[in-house]
Amino acid sequence: MSGKKVCAVIAAAGSGSRMGGVSKPNIKILGRTLFEYVLSAIEDSFIDEIVVVCSKDNEESLKELAKSFNKPIKFVLGGSMRAESIKNGVLASSEDIEIICAHDCARPFVTREILEDTVNRAIETGASCVCSSVTDTVKYKNPQTNEVTTLDRSNMFAVQTPQCFNKRLYLDAVEHASDIYGNFTDETSLIEYFGAKVDYIVRTEPNMKLTSPSDVALAEAIFKQINVQGD
Repeated sequence: MSGKKVCAVIAAAGSGSRMGGVSKPNIKILGRTLFEYVLSAIEDSFIDEIVVVCSKDNEESLKELAKSFNKPIKFVLGGSMRAESIKNGVLASSEDIEIICAHDCARPFVTREILEDTVNRAIETGASCVCSSVTDTVKYKNPQTNEVTTLDRSNMFAVQTPQCFNKRLYLDAVEHASDIYGNFTDETSLIEYFGAKVDYIVRTEPNMKLTSPSDVALAEAIFKQINVQGD
């Protein structure tokens, strides 16, 4: 148990335009939707409640899928940008919620362990985020001079979700950046802009985000391998 009331905010409002028009949460892999994979991990964790940020197009289908789960689940419509959608989800959480755990529904490999470790770290530090090491050589092109620089990848990492944070800290950060908060592509950037620190947790488990049709086949192969290892 975390000792604090925790709400998972699931970002599930994407249009799925890069997936051929199929809403990402409704994509099926080995007989289960991405939405069900994510809900199952949260259901197994000590997280107290769930807010699903959905779209008008997928709201009814997600509500139907959610009926087989036991934890309290609320649904709220997302905004035109991710930042707005997450804000809607946080504001829909219960009054006694102290910690928010934001997770992309397009990352179906999340586990109870990942969720709980990230939440516990946020309780200790105020904000935490799962990330992965960068293994490719990374180049930076200066837009003014066109000069290309090779960056030191040992000091770089790729930010993922879940991203967990104190609810009050997040709301203060949104207020601080009220005129520009919609420009932030994730919650870590918003919180750091506010001047608070984020604790980044490097993990090695599969936690890919499905963004294109080719990712579905890759995710299916990974799930098959995980199932084989679990037998």
